[in-house]
Amino acid sequence: MADAARIQRDIKGTVSHLDRVRKQGAVRVQAATPARLRRAMAGVSRAGLTWRPAPGKWSIQELVCHLADVEVVNGWRYRMILAQSGSPLTAFDQDRWASETNYRRQDPGLALETFTALRRRHLALIRATPRSAWSRFGIHEERGRTTFRVFVEWMAAHDLNHLAQVARLRRLLASARPSRKR
Repeated sequence: MADAARIQRDIKGTVSHLDRVRKQGAVRVQAATPARLRRAMAGVSRAGLTWRPAPGKWSIQELVCHLADVEVVNGWRYRMILAQSGSPLTAFDQDRWASETNYRRQDPGLALETFTALRRRHLALIRATPRSAWSRFGIHEERGRTTFRVFVEWMAAHDLNHLAQVARLRRLLASARPSRKR
């Protein structure tokens, strides 16, 4: 499990986007994420995709791999909430996953394709779920009782949080190497 400080930092980053998600609609935000991510990666060199702004901070490539892995985990969580309301939802140590599965050596294009395909499938599941089932819930190890509705909103906010990180990395890359083409 990740350390408590990291968990709190991640929660704070995601929570900061919840109002925007509720205004725009969680499904709409989730549906737009793959294309936004693809545009954000366009034209960035391999070196740019793997560049880290500081030790312990993720690169664009690592963020994309993380989003793909989270989408795998979410598929299971969505189904547990809907099919077995009240089930435990296991947390995972995202830094350990990044390290132990070597995000730095994975193919970012394949990670994006995986994320996009899984997201499309999960959006179909979300859209097919009757509103009466949106109050079903799971018990998340770190966040406690979480309804399907809140979980869908949370994942949209998670998207916005990581898209903002990718945009920040793009800006840093542009300012760090203004004369180099990517």
